Amino acid sequence: MSGQRPFELGGWRVEPARGALVRDGKETRLEPRLMDLLLLFAASAGRVISKDEIVAAVWGGRAIGDDTLAAAVSRLRAALGGSKDRRFIETLPKRGYRLVVASEGVNSVSPPDEAHNVDALLRKGRAALNVPLPQSLAQAHVYFEAAVAAEPNSAAAHCGLAEAMLAQHYVGQGAGFAAAAKAAALAATALDPDLAAAWALLGRATLLADRDLAASDATLGRALTLDPQSAPAHRARAFALAAAGRFVEAERAARQAVEIEPLSLASRTELIQILLAARRFMYVLSEAKKAIALSALSSDAWNATGWAHLFLGDQPAAVDALLESIRLLRTDAATIARLRAVYDAAGFDALCAAGADLFEQQRIIYVARPMDIAILRANAGQADAAFRALEEAIRQDDPVLLLLPHLPHLDRIRNDPRFALVTARARMVR
Repeated sequence: MSGQRPFELGGWRVEPARGALVRDGKETRLEPRLMDLLLLFAASAGRVISKDEIVAAVWGGRAIGDDTLAAAVSRLRAALGGSKDRRFIETLPKRGYRLVVASEGVNSVSPPDEAHNVDALLRKGRAALNVPLPQSLAQAHVYFEAAVAAEPNSAAAHCGLAEAMLAQHYVGQGAGFAAAAKAAALAATALDPDLAAAWALLGRATLLADRDLAASDATLGRALTLDPQSAPAHRARAFALAAAGRFVEAERAARQAVEIEPLSLASRTELIQILLAARRFMYVLSEAKKAIALSALSSDAWNATGWAHLFLGDQPAAVDALLESIRLLRTDAATIARLRAVYDAAGFDALCAAGADLFEQQRIIYVARPMDIAILRANAGQADAAFRALEEAIRQDDPVLLLLPHLPHLDRIRNDPRFALVTARARMVR
């Protein structure tokens, strides 16, 4: 499903991009968390969704109590106007919740007579993967898992499952997904040794799960032997080499991916992040400009532009770009104006603190990575809070941790004795 496309649900018109429910000319606004919850239910209509799946998709896997989840469901029911005679969301004790009102315009789990249609499940899984929202990635996982159950000898199904779990790992839905993705990718390569995509996924999963550069690089080499034009394999290799501090080789691999896929924002973002870690800030600005020319809606490109300007000493330009990156995360104009006022009144450190507060309060439809918050807290001069965020990043096994020794964003806390301890615990690539 698309996290942006409006759809009909029990008499309501749901408009995710605006966070709104509309009926009979009247509009009800949903807070971002409740909209994410509604989208998860709508994408899974008729299926029982466990607490763990809801927490992974909507809360990014963070530990929450049963009361917190129950309260959120209750607020969503109230917003939808459910009653004893017309229920939208059903509670199944000790099992979870399910949506009992049909939606139109949203993909749901296949009905029983289609549950074994592997091709349909793979198509739906791919469609869900194309929407990088937590609830869509969780839905992709469900589709691919169903495809594996329906056809255990399908390399494509195992490959899709590995890709979905890696995507979930990147958005912080579970620290165990890297190892699980490795197992799924291994199954795919065993079933089809000539499937380059499976070897590329195995190489990335091996790096994230085991921190083993040699094993990862050998596997990625196999992928590139099978398909020299595999941009995902080049991107994975670029990240692995950057994690080891081998930036010349990493940049070369990232540029190969861009050459293969010149219109791919994913390839350009990988290159930009590597250039940032390598402290090649003028090149960051150049590549980010190209990404923005492809899509002015790329929050990642604007974010990188902001940090590059900051490290080059142009703070006003940095602030403009960073605020644009936050705006593109669907932050309202009043909040952006408030952040600008904070900067004008108290400077860049205060802006970083306010930005971290914004992310932690979840007032935008965006689940901030702990590393994002650590970077902002470090640049706000809030070392204790920065290290708390780094500890959370370690708990979630955030992939960006692999670049920890190199990131210029953390220079303000690099000489703190705690930094070496955190780096050791983060399990650097060997």
